[in-house]
Amino acid sequence: MSANILCANKFRLDDPIMYVLYGVVLAFIVALSVFYLVTSLLRAKKLNMDMIKLKKVITSSISFSVLPAIGIALGVVTLVGSLGIAFPAIRLSVIGSLQYETQMADGAANAITGSLNGLEQLMKTGLTAQDLVTIATVMTLSIMAGPVFVGVFYRRLQPKVGKLLTKTTNCGVKKGGINIGELVFEVTFIGMTLGYLAMSITTPSMNAKYIDAYYNLIALIVAMIFMYIFDLLITKAKWKWLDSFATPVSMIIAMAVVAVISYCAGKYGWATIPPQHAATVEEALRSVAALGI
Repeated sequence: MSANILCANKFRLDDPIMYVLYGVVLAFIVALSVFYLVTSLLRAKKLNMDMIKLKKVITSSISFSVLPAIGIALGVVTLVGSLGIAFPAIRLSVIGSLQYETQMADGAANAITGSLNGLEQLMKTGLTAQDLVTIATVMTLSIMAGPVFVGVFYRRLQPKVGKLLTKTTNCGVKKGGINIGELVFEVTFIGMTLGYLAMSITTPSMNAKYIDAYYNLIALIVAMIFMYIFDLLITKAKWKWLDSFATPVSMIIAMAVVAVISYCAGKYGWATIPPQHAATVEEALRSVAALGI
Protein backbone atom coordinates (compact mmCIF):
# COMPACT_ATOMS: atom_id res chain seq x y z
CA MET A 1 0.00 0.00 0.00
CA SER A 2 2.76 2.45 0.96
CA ALA A 3 4.59 1.70 -2.27
CA ASN A 4 1.39 2.29 -4.27
CA ILE A 5 0.94 5.69 -2.63
CA LEU A 6 4.53 6.63 -3.43
CA CYS A 7 4.02 5.47 -7.02
CA ALA A 8 0.94 7.66 -7.50
CA ASN A 9 3.32 10.26 -8.95
CA LYS A 10 6.76 9.73 -10.40
CA PHE A 11 8.88 8.56 -7.47
CA ARG A 12 11.82 10.71 -6.41
CA LEU A 13 13.91 10.41 -3.24
CA ASP A 14 14.02 14.19 -2.99
CA ASP A 15 10.28 14.64 -3.42
CA PRO A 16 8.98 17.53 -1.25
CA ILE A 17 6.57 15.18 0.53
CA MET A 18 9.58 13.36 2.02
CA TYR A 19 10.83 16.59 3.55
CA VAL A 20 7.34 17.43 4.80
CA LEU A 21 7.25 14.05 6.57
CA TYR A 22 10.68 14.74 8.05
CA GLY A 23 9.53 18.18 9.21
CA VAL A 24 6.49 16.67 10.95
CA VAL A 25 8.59 14.00 12.67
CA LEU A 26 11.24 16.53 13.73
CA ALA A 27 8.62 18.96 15.07
CA PHE A 28 7.04 16.16 17.12
CA ILE A 29 10.40 15.13 18.61
CA VAL A 30 11.37 18.70 19.49
CA ALA A 31 7.93 19.39 21.00
CA LEU A 32 8.14 16.19 23.07
CA SER A 33 11.63 17.09 24.32
CA VAL A 34 10.57 20.62 25.29
CA PHE A 35 7.47 19.27 27.04
CA TYR A 36 9.45 16.87 29.22
CA LEU A 37 12.13 19.48 29.91
CA VAL A 38 9.60 22.05 31.11
CA THR A 39 7.60 19.45 33.06
CA SER A 40 10.75 18.19 34.77
CA LEU A 41 11.88 21.70 35.73
CA LEU A 42 8.47 22.56 37.17
CA ARG A 43 8.48 19.32 39.16
CA ALA A 44 12.02 20.04 40.40
CA LYS A 45 10.95 23.46 41.64
CA LYS A 46 8.03 21.93 43.55
CA LEU A 47 10.45 19.51 45.21
CA ASN A 48 12.83 22.41 46.03
CA MET A 49 15.72 20.78 44.21
CA ASP A 50 19.00 22.68 43.81
CA MET A 51 18.54 24.67 40.57
CA ILE A 52 22.29 25.26 40.22
CA LYS A 53 22.87 21.52 40.06
CA LEU A 54 20.00 21.14 37.61
CA LYS A 55 21.52 23.77 35.32
CA LYS A 56 24.82 21.86 35.39
CA VAL A 57 22.95 18.66 34.48
CA ILE A 58 21.23 20.41 31.57
CA THR A 59 24.51 21.93 30.37
CA SER A 60 26.37 18.62 30.52
CA SER A 61 23.48 16.88 28.74
CA ILE A 62 23.63 19.41 25.91
CA SER A 63 27.38 18.99 25.63
CA PHE A 64 27.05 15.21 25.62
CA SER A 65 24.43 15.40 22.84
CA VAL A 66 26.50 17.50 20.43
CA LEU A 67 29.39 15.13 19.63
CA PRO A 68 27.27 11.96 19.38
CA ALA A 69 25.02 13.93 17.04
CA ILE A 70 28.01 14.28 14.72
CA GLY A 71 28.20 10.50 14.53
CA ILE A 72 24.49 10.37 13.74
CA ALA A 73 24.98 12.97 11.02
CA LEU A 74 27.74 10.81 9.55
CA GLY A 75 25.29 7.92 9.51
CA VAL A 76 22.87 10.05 7.49
CA VAL A 77 25.67 10.97 5.08
CA THR A 78 26.58 7.33 4.46
CA LEU A 79 22.98 6.58 3.40
CA VAL A 80 22.30 9.76 1.41
CA GLY A 81 23.68 8.40 -1.87
CA SER A 82 21.29 5.44 -1.96
CA LEU A 83 18.33 6.46 0.21
CA GLY A 84 18.27 10.24 -0.18
CA ILE A 85 18.40 12.77 2.65
CA ALA A 86 14.93 12.73 4.19
CA PHE A 87 14.47 9.04 5.04
CA PRO A 88 17.85 8.46 6.77
CA ALA A 89 17.30 11.74 8.66
CA ILE A 90 13.88 10.52 9.83
CA ARG A 91 15.26 7.15 10.92
CA LEU A 92 18.22 8.54 12.86
CA SER A 93 16.15 11.36 14.38
CA VAL A 94 13.75 8.93 16.04
CA ILE A 95 15.49 5.75 17.10
CA GLY A 96 18.49 3.99 15.68
CA SER A 97 22.26 3.87 15.62
CA LEU A 98 24.99 4.31 13.05
CA GLN A 99 26.05 0.68 12.93
CA TYR A 100 22.49 -0.68 12.94
CA GLU A 101 20.95 1.55 10.27
CA THR A 102 23.68 1.03 7.69
CA GLN A 103 23.82 -2.71 8.34
CA MET A 104 20.05 -3.20 7.95
CA ALA A 105 19.86 -0.98 4.87
CA ASP A 106 22.77 -2.82 3.28
CA GLY A 107 21.29 -6.23 4.11
CA ALA A 108 17.90 -5.32 2.64
CA ALA A 109 19.55 -3.85 -0.47
CA ASN A 110 21.63 -7.02 -0.89
CA ALA A 111 18.45 -9.11 -0.80
CA ILE A 112 16.75 -6.83 -3.35
CA THR A 113 19.64 -6.82 -5.82
CA GLY A 114 20.98 -10.30 -5.13
CA SER A 115 24.51 -8.94 -4.75
CA LEU A 116 26.96 -8.29 -1.92
CA ASN A 117 27.05 -4.55 -2.59
CA GLY A 118 23.34 -3.85 -2.79
CA LEU A 119 23.35 -0.17 -1.88
CA GLU A 120 26.04 0.51 -4.45
CA GLN A 121 23.98 -1.32 -7.07
CA LEU A 122 20.85 0.67 -6.22
CA MET A 123 22.80 3.90 -6.53
CA LYS A 124 23.67 2.91 -10.11
CA THR A 125 20.30 1.52 -11.21
CA GLY A 126 18.07 3.87 -9.22
CA LEU A 127 15.84 3.18 -6.23
CA THR A 128 12.17 2.42 -6.88
CA ALA A 129 9.32 3.14 -4.48
CA GLN A 130 9.03 -0.58 -3.75
CA ASP A 131 12.73 -0.75 -2.94
CA LEU A 132 12.49 2.17 -0.51
CA VAL A 133 9.43 0.70 1.24
CA THR A 134 11.16 -2.68 1.56
CA ILE A 135 14.33 -1.17 3.03
CA ALA A 136 12.35 1.15 5.31
CA THR A 137 10.21 -1.74 6.58
CA VAL A 138 13.25 -3.91 7.37
CA MET A 139 15.02 -1.05 9.16
CA THR A 140 11.96 0.05 11.14
CA LEU A 141 10.39 -3.27 12.16
CA SER A 142 13.73 -4.74 13.21
CA ILE A 143 14.63 -1.90 15.56
CA MET A 144 11.08 -1.80 16.98
CA ALA A 145 11.63 -5.27 18.44
CA GLY A 146 13.67 -3.88 21.36
CA PRO A 147 11.19 -1.22 22.57
CA VAL A 148 8.22 -3.54 22.02
CA PHE A 149 9.89 -6.33 24.00
CA VAL A 150 10.71 -3.96 26.87
CA GLY A 151 7.20 -2.47 26.86
CA VAL A 152 5.51 -5.89 26.99
CA PHE A 153 7.83 -7.83 29.28
CA TYR A 154 9.52 -5.15 31.44
CA ARG A 155 7.31 -5.47 34.52
CA ARG A 156 7.49 -9.23 34.38
CA LEU A 157 11.24 -9.51 33.88
CA GLN A 158 12.56 -6.50 35.82
CA PRO A 159 12.22 -8.06 39.32
CA LYS A 160 13.97 -11.22 38.12
CA VAL A 161 16.75 -9.22 36.47
CA GLY A 162 17.06 -7.15 39.64
CA LYS A 163 17.60 -10.29 41.71
CA LEU A 164 20.10 -11.58 39.19
CA LEU A 165 22.13 -8.38 39.49
CA THR A 166 22.54 -8.97 43.23
CA LYS A 167 24.08 -12.41 42.77
CA THR A 168 27.71 -13.30 42.18
CA THR A 169 29.45 -16.32 40.73
CA ASN A 170 32.70 -17.79 42.04
CA CYS A 171 34.75 -18.32 38.90
CA GLY A 172 38.15 -17.78 40.50
CA VAL A 173 38.86 -14.63 38.50
CA LYS A 174 38.67 -12.17 41.35
CA LYS A 175 38.18 -12.35 45.08
CA GLY A 176 34.54 -12.51 46.12
CA GLY A 177 33.37 -13.60 42.68
CA ILE A 178 31.90 -11.62 39.79
CA ASN A 179 28.49 -10.00 39.68
CA ILE A 180 26.34 -11.99 37.24
CA GLY A 181 24.73 -8.87 35.80
CA GLU A 182 28.12 -7.30 35.07
CA LEU A 183 29.34 -10.59 33.60
CA VAL A 184 26.37 -10.84 31.20
CA PHE A 185 26.86 -7.24 30.05
CA GLU A 186 30.61 -7.69 29.54
CA VAL A 187 30.20 -10.95 27.61
CA THR A 188 27.52 -9.40 25.38
CA PHE A 189 29.62 -6.29 24.75
CA ILE A 190 32.74 -8.33 23.92
CA GLY A 191 30.74 -10.60 21.60
CA MET A 192 29.28 -7.66 19.65
CA THR A 193 32.66 -5.95 19.44
CA LEU A 194 34.30 -9.15 18.16
CA GLY A 195 31.59 -9.38 15.53
CA TYR A 196 32.50 -5.95 14.14
CA LEU A 197 36.19 -6.74 14.51
CA ALA A 198 35.67 -9.82 12.35
CA MET A 199 34.07 -7.60 9.69
CA SER A 200 37.15 -5.36 9.83
CA ILE A 201 39.71 -8.11 9.19
CA THR A 202 37.80 -10.05 6.53
CA THR A 203 38.71 -7.82 3.58
CA PRO A 204 42.42 -7.40 4.50
CA SER A 205 42.80 -11.16 4.74
CA MET A 206 41.51 -11.50 1.17
CA ASN A 207 42.95 -8.39 -0.52
CA ALA A 208 46.09 -7.46 1.44
CA LYS A 209 47.72 -5.76 -1.56
CA TYR A 210 45.14 -2.94 -1.66
CA ILE A 211 45.37 0.04 0.70
CA ASP A 212 41.62 0.46 1.11
CA ALA A 213 41.32 -3.16 2.21
CA TYR A 214 42.73 -1.92 5.52
CA TYR A 215 40.39 1.08 6.04
CA ASN A 216 38.05 -0.72 8.45
CA LEU A 217 40.87 -2.20 10.48
CA ILE A 218 42.83 1.07 10.58
CA ALA A 219 39.76 2.96 11.78
CA LEU A 220 39.11 0.40 14.51
CA ILE A 221 42.73 0.36 15.74
CA VAL A 222 42.99 4.17 15.79
CA ALA A 223 39.70 4.45 17.70
CA MET A 224 40.85 1.84 20.22
CA ILE A 225 44.17 3.64 20.77
CA PHE A 226 42.48 6.97 21.44
CA MET A 227 39.87 5.34 23.67
CA TYR A 228 42.74 3.88 25.72
CA ILE A 229 44.45 7.29 25.92
CA PHE A 230 41.23 8.97 26.99
CA ASP A 231 40.63 6.25 29.58
CA LEU A 232 44.07 6.93 31.06
CA LEU A 233 43.31 10.66 31.20
CA ILE A 234 39.97 9.97 32.89
CA THR A 235 41.30 7.50 35.47
CA LYS A 236 44.86 8.71 36.05
CA ALA A 237 44.64 12.45 35.40
CA LYS A 238 41.08 12.62 36.82
CA TRP A 239 39.69 14.34 33.71
CA LYS A 240 36.16 13.19 34.50
CA TRP A 241 34.63 15.70 32.09
CA LEU A 242 36.24 13.76 29.24
CA ASP A 243 34.15 10.68 29.96
CA SER A 244 31.17 12.00 27.97
CA PHE A 245 33.28 12.81 24.91
CA ALA A 246 35.74 9.89 24.72
CA THR A 247 33.72 7.62 22.43
CA PRO A 248 32.48 10.15 19.84
CA VAL A 249 35.87 11.93 19.68
CA SER A 250 37.64 8.58 19.17
CA MET A 251 35.23 7.75 16.35
CA ILE A 252 35.72 11.12 14.65
CA ILE A 253 39.53 10.93 14.90
CA ALA A 254 39.53 7.39 13.48
CA MET A 255 37.35 8.38 10.55
CA ALA A 256 39.48 11.47 9.95
CA VAL A 257 42.61 9.30 9.78
CA VAL A 258 40.95 7.02 7.23
CA ALA A 259 39.78 10.05 5.25
CA VAL A 260 43.36 11.38 5.08
CA ILE A 261 44.68 7.98 3.97
CA SER A 262 41.93 7.77 1.35
CA TYR A 263 42.85 11.24 0.06
CA CYS A 264 46.53 10.30 -0.14
CA ALA A 265 45.63 7.07 -1.95
CA GLY A 266 43.82 9.03 -4.63
CA LYS A 267 46.48 11.73 -4.89
CA TYR A 268 49.52 9.48 -5.03
CA GLY A 269 47.97 6.59 -6.95
CA TRP A 270 48.16 3.91 -4.27
CA ALA A 271 46.64 0.59 -5.29
CA THR A 272 42.99 0.30 -4.34
CA ILE A 273 40.44 -2.48 -4.56
CA PRO A 274 38.37 -2.63 -7.76
CA PRO A 275 34.91 -1.05 -7.19
CA GLN A 276 33.04 -4.35 -7.27
CA HIS A 277 35.10 -5.65 -4.33
CA ALA A 278 35.68 -2.45 -2.37
CA ALA A 279 34.71 -2.14 1.26
CA THR A 280 31.98 0.45 1.61
CA VAL A 281 32.10 3.56 3.78
CA GLU A 282 29.21 2.11 5.80
CA GLU A 283 31.34 -0.91 6.76
CA ALA A 284 34.17 1.30 7.98
CA LEU A 285 31.78 3.40 10.04
CA ARG A 286 30.13 0.33 11.54
CA SER A 287 33.52 -1.03 12.60
CA VAL A 288 34.39 2.21 14.41
CA ALA A 289 30.91 2.51 15.89
CA ALA A 290 31.35 -0.88 17.57
CA LEU A 291 33.35 0.94 20.25
CA GLY A 292 30.25 2.90 21.18
CA ILE A 293 27.78 0.03 21.49
